[in-house]
Amino acid sequence: MFRQISTYMIANAISAAFGFVSVVLFTRMLSPHEYGIYVVGTGVAGVISTLLFGWIKFSVLRFESEGGDKDVRTTALYAYVGLVLVSPLVVAATWLITENSSRYVVPAVFVAFMVGLFEFVQEIFRSRQQTGAYMWSVILRAVLTVVFSAGLVMLFGMGGQGLLISVACSYLVTLLVYAPGVWRRPRHPFDADLLKEMLRFGVPMTVSSFVFVLHTVLDRIIIVTYMGETAAGVYGAAADLVRQIILFPGVAIGSATIPVAIRLLTQDGREATNRHLTETAEMLLAVLMPMVVGLALVAPGFASLILGPEFRDAAAVLMPILVFAWLFRSISYQFVHVSFQLAKKPGLMGVQGIIILAINVAGMFALVPRFQLVGAAFALLIAEIGGATAGYFLSYRAHRLPFELRPILKVSLATATMAVPTVIVGRHPTGNALFDLGAPIITGIVAYALAGVALNLAGIRVALTRRLRLA
Repeated sequence: MFRQISTYMIANAISAAFGFVSVVLFTRMLSPHEYGIYVVGTGVAGVISTLLFGWIKFSVLRFESEGGDKDVRTTALYAYVGLVLVSPLVVAATWLITENSSRYVVPAVFVAFMVGLFEFVQEIFRSRQQTGAYMWSVILRAVLTVVFSAGLVMLFGMGGQGLLISVACSYLVTLLVYAPGVWRRPRHPFDADLLKEMLRFGVPMTVSSFVFVLHTVLDRIIIVTYMGETAAGVYGAAADLVRQIILFPGVAIGSATIPVAIRLLTQDGREATNRHLTETAEMLLAVLMPMVVGLALVAPGFASLILGPEFRDAAAVLMPILVFAWLFRSISYQFVHVSFQLAKKPGLMGVQGIIILAINVAGMFALVPRFQLVGAAFALLIAEIGGATAGYFLSYRAHRLPFELRPILKVSLATATMAVPTVIVGRHPTGNALFDLGAPIITGIVAYALAGVALNLAGIRVALTRRLRLA
């Protein structure tokens, strides 16, 4: 599992690095209004992609991960092609629903269809544990996005619309390179019974997932409604920056966790699966908690150095709140949702999503009018905490998740050990922006590494000792 997680970590780290570069570049090259068009467009694309293709993605991962003679490739492709035929209707419906949307409706639909097919290919790689193909396709897509975006924005002045088109084109070119590897023989022919099975499992998962997608774009929609696209662009830049940093390690760990957990449950039983999930939970916390706390501590200097002038002040205030929201979101997505997939009970995931959405809606309408962007960030944080807690208790009705307090205490102690010297170093600025940001970050990394080895977080000391003995 360490080998797979490290591969996924590399893939998502490089992808996040290029996403980070995009945020740095385009918050300087675009106005908040233009960046807001991109933010809203990607939100629309996410909703469309989940509604149309989510059931294919979930089914591919669930059934292909079982191993044996399962082969859903041809059946899933037929389903995808059938959905592509309804794209004109999707464009028309989105145009009618979204006001003043002519600049991003068609690009957003293009993005949605490319994301749907790309995720289908990625789930094949994940379920078959073809981590190399997964890694290089993710990296290529990230590189192409930056290249195409720079061209369309800098050379053609297409603004937020250009960013959307470049994202779609990067997915398309990556598919042309890597999709042929998915169709190697032998292949099973189209199977109507398998399609019905995929629909029975995938459609409830899609409904549940749609609730989560709606939750992820709700803050942008409400901000646009109350404050306009400029405010959405400022908020979206801070949220994108946090997402690029916090999302990739969680996704890397989750990408390795779910297929292995499904196979363990199928072949070795519940006890082996729970040992795997306990190890995964400790690793997830050991990686994410220091990143979240560290980023919250250095947020003002980080935002000032990275973002464009029109985005910095708001990001410095929003990032310390948003990082903790992403911590609990990652716990839900990469740990809690494994329970519902293992038990094939997507309805419970939908219940969790409805709880999160309800808390978020109530929080947004209560806090945004009074506290503006800060209110939106706090509403999101409250919703994610409530959702992760509710999801854990809902797992009692699916595959009950293991819970051990000792790993949480160990990670918390190591994180506190990191935070203290980080704060001390950060309180003695030199006037050099780069040094003043780098010094506390390096201090925190060293302190956490020493604490992690001393406390044997995620078995790191044992693994290092074994490697040294082998050497």
